[in-house]
Amino acid sequence: MIECDVLVVGCGPAGASAARAAATMGAKVICIDKKKEVGVPVQCAEGIGSYLFPYLPFKIPKHQLKWRIDGIRFWVDGVEIERKGGFWTGYTINRKLFDLWLSHLAKKAGARIVTGTEFVSLDKMSSIHCISKGRNIEISAKAIVAADGSESRVLKELGEYNPKPGDVGEVYSWEMNGVKLGAPNLEQIYAGEFAPGGYGYIFPKSKKSANVGVGIPLPKKDPQEYFEQFFEISSVKKQLGRGKRTIEKSKKEIWGDVSKKWIYDNVIVVGDAANQNLKPFIEGILPAVISGNIAGELACLNASGQGVQERQYRNELKKRLGQHFDASAEAMAVIEKIFRLKGKSKYVLFTGFISQVFGVEKLQQLEACTSTELKRKLMELA
Repeated sequence: MIECDVLVVGCGPAGASAARAAATMGAKVICIDKKKEVGVPVQCAEGIGSYLFPYLPFKIPKHQLKWRIDGIRFWVDGVEIERKGGFWTGYTINRKLFDLWLSHLAKKAGARIVTGTEFVSLDKMSSIHCISKGRNIEISAKAIVAADGSESRVLKELGEYNPKPGDVGEVYSWEMNGVKLGAPNLEQIYAGEFAPGGYGYIFPKSKKSANVGVGIPLPKKDPQEYFEQFFEISSVKKQLGRGKRTIEKSKKEIWGDVSKKWIYDNVIVVGDAANQNLKPFIEGILPAVISGNIAGELACLNASGQGVQERQYRNELKKRLGQHFDASAEAMAVIEKIFRLKGKSKYVLFTGFISQVFGVEKLQQLEACTSTELKRKLMELA
C-alpha cells in the first residue's frame, strides 16, 4: 500500500497544476497518468488566449509561446470578417512541451509524477486500485483530485458521470504541414452546414503548419465525414489543399456538464471533467491551470482534515474567473437557442454572435431576417 495525502488522477494542465499547488502547501502528492509520457499524444488545437494571463498562478515563460496570434478571422457562407487586438489575441503552444513543463513545476514543488499508471477503482474513497506497467498497486489517499478528462474514470467509478446528449461532443482534427495560410497570425473559425451545432477551425502553428478540425456536439455520422465536407470550402481548400495530415489530434470535447457537482466527499473534480472550459471557443488550457491550482489547494485542506465544500470551491473560482464563466454560460444558452432555428440564417447569427458583432438584443431583432439580409448586416456592423 502506497500512502499519500493527495492523489491526482491525470497529469494534463489541470492535474499538474493541482499537484504543484498541493505540494507547495506541504502535502505529500502523487500524480498518476495512464499515458506513458506526459503530454503524449497531443489531442488539442493548442491555442491560448492572452486575456487569461493575469489570472494564472505563475508566469508562462516566453519559450513556451510558440506562435503569436493577432486575432480571429470568421467565415460564413462566403463572408469573412476579422477581429483583432485585445480579447482576440493569444498564442499557439506546443502541448507536449507545455504539459511537460507543468509536470516539472509539480515535481519541483515536491509532487511525485507516475506515468503509465491507470486509475481503476476506489474503495470507500480512500483506497485506490491502479494498474502500473502491468502490476496492480493500491494507493491510500486522504484526498483525490479527478483531473482525468471528458470521460472521467473517477466520476464513472463514483456513479456520477451522467452526460446528456451533446454534453460530450466529437472533434475530428489533424495537424497539417506544408499548408499555405492566407493569414498565418490569425485563427480561423468557419460556420455552416458542414458542422451542425459546432464549427470548423484552422489554428496556425507557423506560416506553414496548423491544427485543423471540426467540432460537433451531436454528430449524426462519422466525424471524419464532416471534416471532409469542411475541406470542400474553397477558401479552406486553397490554404490546405497541398498540405499533409501529419498527426491526428481527434478527441472528445466537453460542451456541457457531465456531473452535477465538483466535490464528492474527499474527491475534487477539475478541468474537462468539471466542464471548466470557456465557450464558445472551448478555451480549456489556461482555465484548467487556474482551476487546477484552486483544486490542489482545496485538496490539501481536505487532506489535513479541514474539509471543503462545493460552495467554497465555486466561490474561489468565481473570484478569479467568475466573469468569464458567467459569460461562457450565457453564450452557450444563446448558441443553443440559435441552433434550434431552421435554415442557413442560424449560421450567420451564430457567426455574428461569437464574433461579438451581434449582441443578444440585436440577435432578437434579426431572427426574422433572411440569410442574405443577415450577411449584409454582418458586413455593415463588423
